Amino acid sequence: MTQVFYLLLAAAATVMHQGFQETHAFSICHHIKSSASFSTKAIEGTSRLQMSSDNAGGIEVMTLESLTDHEEEGDKLKLSIQGWLDIEWMPQEVHTQMGESAKQTYIRCREAGEDDIASIMTDITDDLFANWAKYDKDAFVNAWDIGNYVADYLHQRLGVEECSCHATVFNPDE
Repeated sequence: MTQVFYLLLAAAATVMHQGFQETHAFSICHHIKSSASFSTKAIEGTSRLQMSSDNAGGIEVMTLESLTDHEEEGDKLKLSIQGWLDIEWMPQEVHTQMGESAKQTYIRCREAGEDDIASIMTDITDDLFANWAKYDKDAFVNAWDIGNYVADYLHQRLGVEECSCHATVFNPDE
């Protein structure tokens, strides 16, 4: 059933993107175990769904294998979350605290060998949600807002198109 849902989701995205005149890629960050793999490729300015039966094990996901300094990446993630929230709303200590939580979860996941963006995003969201009483009073966003931002941030760090959950990802190095 899940496989059918993702096939329909990818097909719908392909149909929606066919009218675009620019190259646009669509990615699904979720594991599907099946005998077919699905991907989209930009062909002549439009996205196309392609299915192969190469028994690759499912949808190809973006991994963080190339980001090897977990502490440095965690620091950048924290500063990016803090900067994004400070610009979006106003500077607050709670932004630093939520960024620190995301940093610690990111480092823990990476040191445990996790390199799937969707899994890390979900773990960060779950950890924030589990401790939301610490943030709820002052935060203007929720745990999923931060999790979605993290997914966009990590995609940008890999140099690939984000999921576009946010208009801009704050770069703490600029």
